[in-house]
Amino acid sequence: MSTPNVWAIREVALATFYDKKTKKAKIQLTNLKTSGIENTADISYAMGGQGNNKIVGFSGNRGGRIALQDAVFTNEVIAMMTGNDIKKGETPVKYRDVLKVMNDKATLTYTPATPVLGADVLNSVYTLNPDQTHEEEIVVTSTSTAGTGEYAIVGKELTFNVGEFADGTEIVAYYTTQSGASAKTITVSSDKFAGTYEVVLDCLVRNVIDKQDYAAQIHISDAKMEDNWNLDMAAEGDPSVFDIPMEILKPVDKKELYTMTIYDAEEMV
Repeated sequence: MSTPNVWAIREVALATFYDKKTKKAKIQLTNLKTSGIENTADISYAMGGQGNNKIVGFSGNRGGRIALQDAVFTNEVIAMMTGNDIKKGETPVKYRDVLKVMNDKATLTYTPATPVLGADVLNSVYTLNPDQTHEEEIVVTSTSTAGTGEYAIVGKELTFNVGEFADGTEIVAYYTTQSGASAKTITVSSDKFAGTYEVVLDCLVRNVIDKQDYAAQIHISDAKMEDNWNLDMAAEGDPSVFDIPMEILKPVDKKELYTMTIYDAEEMV
């Protein structure tokens, strides 16, 4: 049967991005919640006569917008929207460590990073109240032995003034440690912005006559990613989604902003 003239559409698209310079595929998004295209244009009217009515309209400023909403966050797409590569490797990580004193000592969970420019190895150390708020600050000793309200540190081990803190006393230490080599760092910088990509949206349409599904492919030659995006965090409700807005640009060598082709996949050779 020939492809439909009248059809319905509901299923979300698969979105594939291609690099404009290399022409190579960068990524396909398979977990979209919504996908759509908004066609835009401006109309200016000649107005006059009694009542100043609209007489004739002139259309222009043809454009379009792509709105994708992903159910998950993908590092490659974030890199495309920030203009920065995702960096992989060890990086400093700030950590809050709750410890218990035993025999005038406490052991950190992780190794503090090497101090920089003479700064203390630990950012700050406090005793804790039962509600986990800070009580009294404990400062690093200037000698090898901790005095009242002081601690000494060797590696991960803290040593306190003898008998000052009973066994089981909770303290909290804030310090910088190092991540593992598999860590990935996302960077948003003031001088980098989202790029322009070729985008293909593959979706399904349903023929109203035979109720069969047919393939449809929307091809956008130039889609400029917008730089505004959110990372929402909440204690309840649905998980945060990733909105990927894009503006459709006019290609330099043709007038078509995009094309949509409906076809029967079984006829493909």
